[in-house]
Amino acid sequence: MPLESPQITQAISRPSADLQIPSLKIGSLVLDNPFILAPMAGLTNWPYRRLCLAQGAAMAVTEMASAVSLAHSGRQTLKLLGTDPALERNLCVQLFGKDPLAMAEGAKVAVGEAGAKAIDLNFGCPARKVVSSGHGGALLKNPELCLRIVASVASSVPVPVTAKLRPGYFREDGPLVLELGPKLESAGAAALTLHPRYVSERFEGSADWSLITRLSETVKIPVIGSGDIRDPESAVKALSASGASGIMIGRASRGRPWIFRQCLEYLSKGCYRPAATSERLEAALSHARMLEAEVGPKAAYRLRTILMWYTKELPGAAALRAAICKETDVGRQLGLLTEAMELSGPEVWG
Repeated sequence: MPLESPQITQAISRPSADLQIPSLKIGSLVLDNPFILAPMAGLTNWPYRRLCLAQGAAMAVTEMASAVSLAHSGRQTLKLLGTDPALERNLCVQLFGKDPLAMAEGAKVAVGEAGAKAIDLNFGCPARKVVSSGHGGALLKNPELCLRIVASVASSVPVPVTAKLRPGYFREDGPLVLELGPKLESAGAAALTLHPRYVSERFEGSADWSLITRLSETVKIPVIGSGDIRDPESAVKALSASGASGIMIGRASRGRPWIFRQCLEYLSKGCYRPAATSERLEAALSHARMLEAEVGPKAAYRLRTILMWYTKELPGAAALRAAICKETDVGRQLGLLTEAMELSGPEVWG
């Protein structure tokens, strides 16, 4: 929806004058705007967080890290949390685990050694490997344990503690979160992020944003909504209609880090500038080079997945993806991508 387009339609009704971007206060943290990059395994490392922060994300949450591993100062886990404090002022580390004491110890390491300014607790991941080990969404089967974990972590670190969760484990059990939310607040949670699908539903069906509205009415702390955000229109509409204090964007940002810039433009102006091919190429090249600097030769294998997101809608995308996946050298992968994008012309993208 270009800024200059005569066909602009607005997702929400508001005055024509520019609106001031609202801040989001989470405990002692004050974020510049309500749009946050969601934690995503294998993606929200420092290179990608840096891209999204540069495009306007108010905060970017790390990949989920094992609290047990951090408690034992696991080098690989600490490496997951690498950042540049000058560029990432509000580092939020997401932890997973099921032992309250280990979660507290892991949080202390995240704050003391990684410089975390907020700790997010994972009570919602539906991945089978995570759930089968009693972590993530499986914890919603034991609400009292969730409360003990929040209380243990909140009393152990001097930074805000938040929880990312789902309405409950099984839909037939109803929205446990409406009863659990106020208790989590009392236990010390400074904010709650709700993805309104039940754990057993994984990512099937539609997210029920009415649950975010209902949860917001039961607690005094901020509620951040997540799920089925596809574009700036749906993000701004969800923020306005749900009563959420913030919006967490995950899969919609893959290969589109500029979505945060567009959300801010759409929220303040009612329209936004699409990304040109040159912007998409610049983002892809920056992402790849930063990842290569981070992980070395292994970057070529990681990029076989990551670059696929940047090729969406390109002419001949299927053949390009196949060629990129055959390469083991980052330079050759990026050469193929650059050539394809230059041949595509000055297209604009969502």
